[in-house]
Amino acid sequence: MYHMLPFAYRPQANYTRAQHGEFQRFVEDCVGKILHESDIIDADHLIGRKLFNSLDAFFSYGLLSGDRAYWRCIRTFLPRAEQKMLIAECGNANDRFLSIGWLKTSLNKGTLHFMLLALNNTCNKVYLTKFYHVNACIRNNGMLEAITDMVDRLQAVQFAFYSTRQLRAEVAPAAVIETPAVQISSRAAARQRKLTEKEATPDVPNVIPTEIPSLLSQAIDQDVLLDELVRNRHNRLNTELYDTTLQENDEEDGASPSQIVEEKLEDVMTKKMSCAHMESMDPNGIEEILAIVEPNEVSIPEYNLADGEYQMSQGDVLYLAINIFEKSSEKIIECFKVIESFHSDSMKLRYFVMTNYNIYVFKYRCHTHNGSPEKTTNLSSEGFFIPTIRMPHDRIKTIKISVDNLAFMVEANEEGFCHFVHSDERDDKSVFSYSAAMAGLECGAHMINSLIQVVEHSSSPGATRVEVDDHIGYMCMLQPNLEKQLRRSLDIRSATLCFWYEQSLDEREQSTATKSGYLFKTVVGNWMKSTEDAEQKYCMIVGDSLHLFTDSNCKDEDMVISLSGATVTNMQRSTFQLKSTEGQFEFECSSHEEQEEWIKILTQIIENKTTKPYMAPCLTVVTERTVAMVQEGEKFWNDGFLRLLNEIKGHSVEHLIVAFPPTDKECYFANRSPALCLVTKEGTIHYFFVRFAKELERMAYAVQSSFNNQWIKLDEELMTKSQTGKAIHNTCCSVKNLWPI
Repeated sequence: MYHMLPFAYRPQANYTRAQHGEFQRFVEDCVGKILHESDIIDADHLIGRKLFNSLDAFFSYGLLSGDRAYWRCIRTFLPRAEQKMLIAECGNANDRFLSIGWLKTSLNKGTLHFMLLALNNTCNKVYLTKFYHVNACIRNNGMLEAITDMVDRLQAVQFAFYSTRQLRAEVAPAAVIETPAVQISSRAAARQRKLTEKEATPDVPNVIPTEIPSLLSQAIDQDVLLDELVRNRHNRLNTELYDTTLQENDEEDGASPSQIVEEKLEDVMTKKMSCAHMESMDPNGIEEILAIVEPNEVSIPEYNLADGEYQMSQGDVLYLAINIFEKSSEKIIECFKVIESFHSDSMKLRYFVMTNYNIYVFKYRCHTHNGSPEKTTNLSSEGFFIPTIRMPHDRIKTIKISVDNLAFMVEANEEGFCHFVHSDERDDKSVFSYSAAMAGLECGAHMINSLIQVVEHSSSPGATRVEVDDHIGYMCMLQPNLEKQLRRSLDIRSATLCFWYEQSLDEREQSTATKSGYLFKTVVGNWMKSTEDAEQKYCMIVGDSLHLFTDSNCKDEDMVISLSGATVTNMQRSTFQLKSTEGQFEFECSSHEEQEEWIKILTQIIENKTTKPYMAPCLTVVTERTVAMVQEGEKFWNDGFLRLLNEIKGHSVEHLIVAFPPTDKECYFANRSPALCLVTKEGTIHYFFVRFAKELERMAYAVQSSFNNQWIKLDEELMTKSQTGKAIHNTCCSVKNLWPI
């Protein structure tokens, strides 16, 4: 859970694309001034420092990580050897100072223009969406092209930034406001270069690594070497200027016999550095450094989330803080996945976000190839959040809770809640309540306790203590209406929200039509393969589909063949052919008897014309003698309307079987929906599919204590030896996506 704002989010740095022009003009002004300079631009140059800090702000502003470290994005475009060389030069510095080190090196070597050209490429802009917010400077295509052109104009300028200690570690906001600066004298600047890191910049963290590689420790002082290079270049330029003047005066006498070739500063530096390190470098020194130094991977923290709790990404939090949240100091406390309109066909998954000022309800929509709707861009690479309701803490009047914390309702005072229409907030006093479900006792208690604590300890000055109706009002509507439906008094012991499915004897026999084993698969249309060359797959019939796995562990699924509308044909040599929408395949069995059994079961499933079973969302109420399945009306919190679906007598239950989801999350059976199964004496199986495994265990113990019938866990022995276990296993595996994900 997030208890703080993103590290990079501050109210004064909340800029939009409309303000990028001010920052662009500032950079253009710095470039124009530098182009008129005839000397080397180093850290002592006032305009040079402004340009460096402006480019640093250009790459830093809008990072989703919020730590101003654009090195993680830049290194994806650099060769691995160049990455390791830069890391070896910077030592064990963090990603922020690696970012500054890369910018310094690229300016000195003149490679920044080529990096910007790569970022302008359309196919490379996909990487920018993973690291930068949509309103970042670098994702503004016009501004990125303008900065690229400006850097291209600087190709004739020679930069010589010695180190990053004279350049600030903190990044400036994108909209730059210049502050008056005092130009220090050249003597003071020379003295400052000779100071240590701590003496020169006491307020900037020390970037010199504690452990310096042996290659760098044996080298001569870098500042002294660079001072010598710059001094030699000054003398050489003056000499070349004098020689050029003489050449112009002697043009009438003929051309000069030899042309002077200007040597770049980086070539001189390379030669000098090579000579300085030649004596102390062993043959394998640089390879050992590159092998030892590895890039620092970003460590993603792991959170132990409770059932129904949701962890937002840093990009999501940054987007909500900038574009959705009402106040700049608003921070996320917790976020849960709730379900709206559970008992209706329009069931929806929503994200219930609690902050220190408001409560927001978002809906989530995945990205499509056609693009996202207008005004709903965001955050995450897979989809985006759309706000629907905002509930200020000072407008919450009552929090109502259902039995066993399965659902809740938040009521507003006379001011009502704010709602959104096409991402535009409306406050027209038309929304006065919000209700949703958690479908679990433990997760519901966690969510409701967090809701009460957030509202009571709100940062809003007008918030007052809310009234909490702890399922008393809910039971006053549920029990009388349920007793009216059943025509007797009841002792309600437990309840749960689930999907109920009644499987008759005929449907039960049909669900046992399953088989598994190894087959040799060949794709029809290719060159026919022999048994030794065919692909051996572990095949399993589950429901109306044939699943193909690499082995019997059922972890690596190769493909799924739908048997609906398929045809099966008997071939020779213990082979049968299966034609479906996925293609035409031939399967070879180990014996003729096995071939006949496969064809029999496949034909039985293909010829089955029954409709798919309907899973009814309902409230299952466990009483002292029966289990009742009811559906609540859309306005149940107001009128208490109930619809009775069915009632199971306790004396008619023969077996109580619990199907837990497997612990192996990579196995195919990990997709098996958790369910409580009541097998009656007539052979009917009642399935109750719950949302969480903990809720399944609670419901099983509640039914067991009411019926005095010990529940049995569905294990491998029960699945293989019992027809009932086989039917339950196949049904639970074929039922998927009942609950919104």
